[in-house]
Amino acid sequence: MKDTGLYLIIGGVIIFSLVFISKIISFIVSNPLLGLASLAIIAGVILILFNMVKENREAKKDEPFRGVDK
Repeated sequence: MKDTGLYLIIGGVIIFSLVFISKIISFIVSNPLLGLASLAIIAGVILILFNMVKENREAKKDEPFRGVDK
């Protein structure tokens, strides 16, 4: 019984999430200014994430004890 209840809860949450996300996307697409703003936000987040990954890779190269056994 617990497994069935858990599966029903997970299925309901997935369906609710898909419907909610589709409503938000349809609202954004119906308004061109909101669509442009959301594209700008997504592009900015992607650029920041790429910059963070690049800085993380460069910081790993400059570790003082890299490859040294303690």
